[in-house]
Parts: sequence; structure tokens; C-alpha cells
Amino acid sequence: MIRTALGYLFTVEWAVYVGGALFMELVWRPLQRHVPPAQTGVLCNAMGRRYRWLALGSLGLIAATAVAWQVVGGPTSPVSGVAGGGAFAAWRSAGLAAIWAVLVALVAAMGLLVHPRSHARRRPDEDSDELRRLRLRAIRVMDVLLRVELGVALAGALVAAWPLGSAPGLAL
Repeated sequence: MIRTALGYLFTVEWAVYVGGALFMELVWRPLQRHVPPAQTGVLCNAMGRRYRWLALGSLGLIAATAVAWQVVGGPTSPVSGVAGGGAFAAWRSAGLAAIWAVLVALVAAMGLLVHPRSHARRRPDEDSDELRRLRLRAIRVMDVLLRVELGVALAGALVAAWPLGSAPGLAL
């Protein structure tokens, strides 16, 4: 029963994370092109902060649930009906841990490095054209990182959802 509840939580947490990444890429980024420039900065700043906390919260809950799942014996294998799942389960866990670490690094890079640069304010001794170029570069980097994050998140969801009873390459 507890393993089922943890599996459900794990699935919901991945869904929230992937849903947030999809929203940023498929809804928010295209919408920005139609918002007046003066409002875009304010909205991007608010969206970026909210998304950062949603993403980090989801990733934190994913990690906590994964640890709890391992403590209670891991998921049940549909083939054997027992906890564990063999070598494939170990590979899947290692792959998910690596994907999780990449996602944490991406969210941290976007939230702590790139996002603040895209909203930098001009200092009195700074050229406004140079600041504009730096902001546009940060926005382009953010676009690329969001797409990479979405691809990694979707790969993680695929790995997480892969049935324990079947290894890659076998007929499902």
C-alpha cells in the first residue's frame, strides 16, 4: 500500500515538473512575443521566480519520494510481484538520479545566473546599447536552456514510466 502511494506521488511530482516545463515552452515563451516590451520584463521576472520555485519544489519532492520509495523496498516488479526489479531497476534508478541532477543544475543555472542577467538594470557608467545586447543574449541562452530542460524532463518521465518488467529493446 505504501509503495503504491509513493509511486503515485512520484508520478504526480514528475507530471507537475514536466507540465511546468511544457507550459513555459509551449505557452509562456510564445505569449511573450505579443506582450508590450515594458510589460514583458515585469511578467518574465514574476514568471521566472514562480517557475524556479515550482521546479525546485517538484525536484525536491521527487528526491524525497524516491528516497522514501527505496527505504520501503522500491517499486514492485510486475514480472516477479516482489520488491526490487533486478538489474534494470538499478540502471533505471541510476539514470533517474543522473537526470534529476541535470535538471537541478539547469534550474539553478537558469534561476541564479541567466534569469537575473536578463533583467539587469543599467548602471550610470554603463552603455545602454551594451546592456540591451547582454539582456538579449541572456534571453537567447534562457530559450536554449528551457528547451534542453524540457527534453531532459521528458526523457526523465519516459525513464520513470518505463515498466520494471521490461528492459529497453524488449517487446512491450
